[in-house]
Amino acid sequence: MRRVVALLVLPLVVASAASTSSAQRTGTSRDIGASDLRQRLFAFAHDSMMGREPGQEGNFKASAYVAAEFQRLGLEPAGDNGTYFQEVPFFRRAGDRSVSLRLGNRVLVMGRDYVPSPVAARPRSMDGVPTVYGGLATDPGSWIEAHEAKGKVVVIGTLPAAERTVATRSTPMGALLRAPNFAGAAALMVVDYEASGSEGAARAMSGNLVQDTTWNDHMPPLIVVSRSIGDALFESPLASAPSGAPGKAFSGEARVGLTRLAYPARNVVAILRGTNPAIRGQYVSVTAHNDHVGFDRSPVDHDSLRAFNRVVRPMGADSPRRDPTEPEWARIRATLDSLRKMNPPRADSIRNGADDDGSGTVALLDIAERMSQGPRPQRSILFVSHTAEEFGLLGSRWYTDHPTVPIDSIVGEIDVDMIGRGGADDLPDAGPTYLEVIGLRRLSNEFGDVIDAANAKQARPFVFNLTFDAPGHPLQYYCRADHYSYARYGIPSVSISRGEHLDYHQVTDEAQYIDYESLARVATFVHDAALMLGNRPTRPALDGPKGDRGTPCRQ
Repeated sequence: MRRVVALLVLPLVVASAASTSSAQRTGTSRDIGASDLRQRLFAFAHDSMMGREPGQEGNFKASAYVAAEFQRLGLEPAGDNGTYFQEVPFFRRAGDRSVSLRLGNRVLVMGRDYVPSPVAARPRSMDGVPTVYGGLATDPGSWIEAHEAKGKVVVIGTLPAAERTVATRSTPMGALLRAPNFAGAAALMVVDYEASGSEGAARAMSGNLVQDTTWNDHMPPLIVVSRSIGDALFESPLASAPSGAPGKAFSGEARVGLTRLAYPARNVVAILRGTNPAIRGQYVSVTAHNDHVGFDRSPVDHDSLRAFNRVVRPMGADSPRRDPTEPEWARIRATLDSLRKMNPPRADSIRNGADDDGSGTVALLDIAERMSQGPRPQRSILFVSHTAEEFGLLGSRWYTDHPTVPIDSIVGEIDVDMIGRGGADDLPDAGPTYLEVIGLRRLSNEFGDVIDAANAKQARPFVFNLTFDAPGHPLQYYCRADHYSYARYGIPSVSISRGEHLDYHQVTDEAQYIDYESLARVATFVHDAALMLGNRPTRPALDGPKGDRGTPCRQ
């Protein structure tokens, strides 16, 4: 597998903060430019970063790289205890391998016969608990009633792979857990192990990142088992079992536990001190996130996936899964034939996150380098590289809830996320001036005026697409970017992006597909906007009250 080989034979791009700094010192300049951005991104989104998932070594190295660059540029550390790092407390919720589950004389093997889903349900013993068939997952009409499920291990059936349609391909695990029919069950056991595949099983085995370590007493534990285990529970094959049929009881237990991360997740925070003593205690924050979603345990062919997504899933993970039509299959095959003329088949398993959000991270560093060379603004600039954006804005939420500068001293925030693409081949209405802007005037018209003015100064101004900022927009972009963690505190904030594309959250989001000239233009615009905010005599005025930071986000 190409990606595994890369991890074994290539020298690590970042072994420590010091080695990273020396590796990147050569060739960067004070000006924001395509060459520096390219050099930085090929390192930051390299295979050796293993997709930068928080809690994994790759994200730990990535945060070390950002800190080393901040130090090299002479920025003040603004993390914990005089460092550049702010540790964000996480635990990993995953199956506990120290316990075992048995069915008669058969000892079940976690990761082969079953896997506990890493939900927040309080662990419960299954030793001798009665078992009952609860119905078919995709047919709520077949589900047993709450009184039949209470106190029992409820086995939920699924359709065999050959009988599944697009609508029934995914098992509605969330709906099963929320269903009042099963709320009182001792456990839910879903016969879906084969359908989840080796990748789904591996991800379930590795568990979930969590900050909340409390257990939910109102949710049954969820265990996914193989079809052979499902059949062995009943006298006849599970497919012919009627709802409510009793099954054999298990002994032992399948338990989910909590462990601390081997590699702590970290925000990276630095300050470029302003020049005016009267307002240098105020900050303009420029942010991006350093994490991505890690790597897959099952590789796929890189170009085959690109050809398929080009036709069927043009927005990557945000495009619905569906089967191609015959004409679409013809287009996929034609696209792949063209790619095969350039590349041999190549297995790929690492979700490099070059655009998401490697592009924003390297822009943050280029902006910091340009500002550090002067002229500096009168206010200070707060650079924050957030972790765990992909897991629910958790790094930015932690930072704003536990700020390392007074939260009311931040006068505005600009977040950059996925700013490396945006061409016409990515989105039909995109092009060189395309820019998605979210939150521009949600809290302050003055803040929006500054962003507009900075754009107008550009040699080639961008045309803002405000569609995704519309209240109620179904994609919920306003609530899905790190800027919202600041906005909920009444800080005028904006999220800037060049949009999604076929490689969004795919293993194909690589540095080779980035438009570096356009990335440099976005970084220059953000630099100029931050400079203008930093030099204003007054902070942007809010157009209304701050509101309650605990109120759920509303698009």
